[in-house]
Amino acid sequence: MVKNVRFPLVEVSGAPYHMGYQYGRKCQFLIRKLARNFDRILLPAAFREEGRKIAAQAIPFVRQHAPDLYEETRGIADGAGLEMEEVFRLNCSSELYAWLGCKKQQVKNTVTDGCTSFAVKTGQETLVAWNMDWWRSWQEYLVLIHGIPEKGPRFLCVAMAGAIGRPGLSEKMGLAANYLPYQAEADCLPQETAWAGPGVPYNFVSRMLLVQESTRAAISLLKKIPRMTCLNYTLGDRQGEIVCVETLPREMAVIKPGEDFLVHANAYHSPKFHGYTEKQQEKHDPRAYLGRQLLRKSRRLTSAVIRQTQRAHFPGEKTGVCRHAFRGRDDCMTLLSFVAEVKRQRMWVASGPPCLHRFLPYRL
Repeated sequence: MVKNVRFPLVEVSGAPYHMGYQYGRKCQFLIRKLARNFDRILLPAAFREEGRKIAAQAIPFVRQHAPDLYEETRGIADGAGLEMEEVFRLNCSSELYAWLGCKKQQVKNTVTDGCTSFAVKTGQETLVAWNMDWWRSWQEYLVLIHGIPEKGPRFLCVAMAGAIGRPGLSEKMGLAANYLPYQAEADCLPQETAWAGPGVPYNFVSRMLLVQESTRAAISLLKKIPRMTCLNYTLGDRQGEIVCVETLPREMAVIKPGEDFLVHANAYHSPKFHGYTEKQQEKHDPRAYLGRQLLRKSRRLTSAVIRQTQRAHFPGEKTGVCRHAFRGRDDCMTLLSFVAEVKRQRMWVASGPPCLHRFLPYRL
């Protein structure tokens, strides 16, 4: 049975600190619960003390490159009754997981089955879509933030309670993202195979991208700010310009569409990073490959078509673009899906695997 499940919607407005304070007060219970469980979910006990220091090292970078978001983080902490450093650490889950992989010297040390992103340009609309895949432990902490800043565009973005945000929709832009293995091909960029050190965490980068005027402005921003881990950012603006930007902490590559859409998952596609060709993606990046093939079969690309693609499973399996967790074998699942209609200023959001949950509309 397909379920109707609405996300907890957190509406905030005003100056940065006051937006954060409202968020912290409204989500106090959930934020404090995540703060208590965060280390248990993410970091083995032997790494927790050092992990706290790693997260704290990013604070000066956020203060320099995103002072308004730093103030918002202070507001969240005060509203929730927590120390700022503790709330800041909730924004570093991706970075701490990558750092942990480097400490363990894993060959590929970020989530390799996490998230699929889409961008589509039509004659009337720009569509950006995301399946957020990670451990099911995170799902109970997810919220949808509806922000109305006193300066800058309105936005809707996903967040784990207490975090500044992840992908979403603004008045100017749609954003999706997906993890990339922290270690690129061995002969590609060897300087990136060890932990790169502090920078601006993914959650803050996401919010910074959402307030940009255009895809080109977002690319320029990514060139300027130091990053902490490897991600692909999928972007689409009101003008219909869509791109994928594969980023390492010190390098990036822009992928432009050869068709009216882009699909990306958890492997490098750019030749700069020795990425997989489309033929190789059928084996090594099958979710991106499946999504692309399904969109090609559609005579007309619409929001409904993308939503149906987000529900797709591999033939004969119960996982695929839409992922399900299997006890004892795989704890990674699709925690949420959305399709952002940039010009219509509307986002369709499904809570949990989208084959089991309806996409419900939210407006800016």
